[in-house]
Amino acid sequence: MDHSAVDMSVDLSAATGSPAGGGATVAAVLAVKSLQRAKSRLAATLSSAAGHDDPTSRGSLVLAMFLDTVEALRGAGVTRVVVVSPDDEVLDAARRAGMHGLPEVVSPTTASGLNVAFGHGARWARGRWPDSTRLMFVQADLPAATSASLREVLREAPAHRLSFLTDRDGTGTVLLLGYLTPDRAGAEALDDAPRFGPGSAAAHRATGAVELDPAHARWIDLRTDVDTATDLAAARALGLGPHTADALRHM
Repeated sequence: MDHSAVDMSVDLSAATGSPAGGGATVAAVLAVKSLQRAKSRLAATLSSAAGHDDPTSRGSLVLAMFLDTVEALRGAGVTRVVVVSPDDEVLDAARRAGMHGLPEVVSPTTASGLNVAFGHGARWARGRWPDSTRLMFVQADLPAATSASLREVLREAPAHRLSFLTDRDGTGTVLLLGYLTPDRAGAEALDDAPRFGPGSAAAHRATGAVELDPAHARWIDLRTDVDTATDLAAARALGLGPHTADALRHM
């Protein structure tokens, strides 16, 4: 798993070793729930297996998967990364790792949820890195993701307005990639493009997004997001990132 820390502004063509749209740069947005509330389905399966659920250990596992996902991004040359979260521990970890942590405001009068957080992060990223030509929305629970697969996706993704990669069963989405035109036309629409959640693959397809590798023959490491103990076992079989492996050793 080739994770590497690099400078905070990287030409993607240099990172991939091939042209990437005239020196294109990509900004990645991730969203992480409160660690005490994250991964309720994983909590249920871990509780069933162990007889109890320890929210602190589960939170540490969620944080570890997030950090491994980010390291895979960085190894692929994606160093413009912002994470949106209501959890101070997540934001502190993001900042220590050289990312930008953006607080998610959660209140009864404010819209919330994963896609709202993604949109918030996208607007911030466009303002912070105005020369970025691509925005990537990435699930934060990809502990087996490799930099090599991410480099291939970025290199081979067609120059459509939107493209996406499904999860292992083909119904969910692990990655949504959008292009920003030079005149920034439609940039605001890109902020509203994420349709993550149950049935997100069909929802993204319905917006006109192009599915990457519709035969599901490639990039299984990227497709393996973790919501259940079965997913975690599949990720472990592929090879976990160091943070997740260490968190499991301590559970």
